[in-house]
Amino acid sequence: MKGIRMKRIGTALAAIVMIGSGLVSAGAATLRVGIQDDPDALDPALSGTYTGRFVFAALCDKLVDISPDLKIVPQLAEAWDWAADGKSITFTLRKNVTFHDGTAFDAAAVKFNIERMKTMPDSKRKAELAPIVSVEALAADKVKFTLSEPFVPLLANLSDRAGMMVSPKAATEKAGELAAAPVCAGPYQFVERKSRDLIRLKKYPGYWNAGAVGYDEVVYYYVPDSTVRLSRVRAGDLELAERVAPTDLKTVRDDPNLTLHSGQGLAVSHLMFNVGAGAKADTPLGKNATLRQAFELAIDRNVINRVAFNGEFLADNQMIPPSSPFYDSAHKAPARDVAKAKALIAAAGMTRVPVELQYENAAGDSRVAQIMQSMAAEAGFDVKLLPMETTTAIERYLNGNFEAYIGNWSGRADPDSTLVAFFSCAGSQNVNKYCNKDLDAILTQARGEADEAKRKALYAKATDIYLSALSSIPLYHPNWFFAARKSVGGIVMVPDGLLRLVGVKPVN
Repeated sequence: MKGIRMKRIGTALAAIVMIGSGLVSAGAATLRVGIQDDPDALDPALSGTYTGRFVFAALCDKLVDISPDLKIVPQLAEAWDWAADGKSITFTLRKNVTFHDGTAFDAAAVKFNIERMKTMPDSKRKAELAPIVSVEALAADKVKFTLSEPFVPLLANLSDRAGMMVSPKAATEKAGELAAAPVCAGPYQFVERKSRDLIRLKKYPGYWNAGAVGYDEVVYYYVPDSTVRLSRVRAGDLELAERVAPTDLKTVRDDPNLTLHSGQGLAVSHLMFNVGAGAKADTPLGKNATLRQAFELAIDRNVINRVAFNGEFLADNQMIPPSSPFYDSAHKAPARDVAKAKALIAAAGMTRVPVELQYENAAGDSRVAQIMQSMAAEAGFDVKLLPMETTTAIERYLNGNFEAYIGNWSGRADPDSTLVAFFSCAGSQNVNKYCNKDLDAILTQARGEADEAKRKALYAKATDIYLSALSSIPLYHPNWFFAARKSVGGIVMVPDGLLRLVGVKPVN
């Protein structure tokens, strides 16, 4: 399978995975981090939230990771080799690695983890690992995955929760407790969790790269309000806050005690329309793609970005961000055209179009909803706003109980995980029940195409289809903004927005 054969990586590993190696941990140094959401289950097989992934970055090493430029780099696997037909891959594993309970990480552990995530009744990783038909431990440090068909996104999937390894002993003997007290192979091990308050981890002395771990303890505090998180960092109550609001960036930049860490992300915010999920789809916008096109023409993405986010995000009309090599620059976002939107509404036999817009009652989504309501009204849309508490909003979203919904997706390194999730007929996030068999066929073909240029051409076709149907209207790509005390060194921003703590250390 030309183009994706990997050999042992030395210099890349040293530069990316072992950033800061040789650091000496400061005595009793604690890193206090403010997080926006309270994570769900701390079991990689069950987790479904971004903040869960954020905490897992300290707890659970993966077979592979991604670099700041979206390359696949080693972590628990030192090297890998694809078969010529693309239907199997063999990993060479890192030696002398242990889980937090002291048991060995080896090929048998990899086999256990992949089979567990594929077979657990409530596992959320099944789709990501579906092409794997068998896992064979060839030796203690070699494991082979056999696939039903070529599946190029596999390594990208393994750079996330599907590739996180938990202790087979703990998962077997304490299966019901693992999500509350995870046992992984990362730089930090679990200590305690207080719901809607904090998660405390401590440095694992047996970690394979322990010399590069600069704090003895890390505590994640649940602080839902971005401005409050920032205030606590400024006061010295926290060392770091993730997802600082764009409206607060000037405060960070002006504070001599803080450093702003920023970077392009993979995330997307999009307006989803229910087009096939029960009674909520029986609406003008749910039944008529022309009206959805009119709604897109009624809004101005640049105004949304400027007013809601001080212009700090990236206004765009695609699910895949420009940072991806698979972004399609030929599909430009249409300019706002109220007259054309009105004409499309008239052609559909209507003058005013009702729509109920549901969203999580957070500052960013609330501003976006209000701006869209005002702009869309000028074209003929009567937008009723329906803000909801996060848990309720997500529950309704997952059940397809909405007419229109502002969705926020943290994105993945490979476009497959986003496009298949939202636009394939059986996609895990296709809660608005959009289905196009031609698009399904294109996405399936792209999964098996190793040639990057050919794969990009397939995704261009996919983009053309979903931008014509507009079951979702992409609005913008958030950038990542962390605020940290200047006493925290070694932070490296990666497009997935996860805080990797190897190499992070206290500095004078």
